[in-house]
Amino acid sequence: MIFLAGIAACCSAAALRAQSTQETKGAQRWSLEGLRAGYCVRFLVEPKQAARLLRDGFELVPAARDSTLHPALHRLVQDQPEFASWTPSNVCFYFADAFQVGSRRVVEKDPRKYQMLSVWSLATREKKGGARRDLALDLYGRRSGLIHAAEANGIRMRDAHSVVADAVDTTFDSYSVKLERTLLIWRGRPTGDSTRVVAPIQELWQVIGHRGSLWSGRVVMKPTWSRALVGSLTVEGKGDLAKALKASPIRFVGPLISGGAGDLAFSR
Repeated sequence: MIFLAGIAACCSAAALRAQSTQETKGAQRWSLEGLRAGYCVRFLVEPKQAARLLRDGFELVPAARDSTLHPALHRLVQDQPEFASWTPSNVCFYFADAFQVGSRRVVEKDPRKYQMLSVWSLATREKKGGARRDLALDLYGRRSGLIHAAEANGIRMRDAHSVVADAVDTTFDSYSVKLERTLLIWRGRPTGDSTRVVAPIQELWQVIGHRGSLWSGRVVMKPTWSRALVGSLTVEGKGDLAKALKASPIRFVGPLISGGAGDLAFSR
């Protein structure tokens, strides 16, 4: 689920008006239509690697001090305190019928195909003020659609490919997602009954845009259903994400959310 110096009193009003105008011009809203599926892989990043991934102006939030830590990771830290200093991280995937990016609607001509947005984030807080705001290390999408729309609006996005192989009966399905030099292969299925989602799911993060610009991002998903997942995750490749996932003592996947829609807001 991302960023004025003191001025003389006689100039402050004009400066604030200029700042407000600039923020309005820099703000943008996206919408996600027809959420087919969404899920996150939750894991821990070794402290030295997390420090290498960090950007100026942020500091890491260790798992032991993360009040939003997922229960599965919380149990691990309680049982194995040697991982208390590791940093929580998520890589989340959202598969949708379409995205509305400004005036551009990103959708496949084939209605059976979908758009994908993925976000890899690290638990951080801002050094100035100490506010909690996770750092989105990378955003991913498809080169044929969402990437072009995002980059036209100043949001940097990397290329991703995904393949879904539906199995018959009770055999696990296979979901393969290539995020640059990291390949994630999930073999599993939903389990148990679906439960209706009552409250929206929100993520707040900062993300690096073009020319080093810093954007504040907010994702608000309003899915209809949630369902647990069972299965196994295989990680291949030599990218930073692959290294972090391989080194993690836990890789928890789920739950699966579906139905409904979502909104994304970017500002700077």
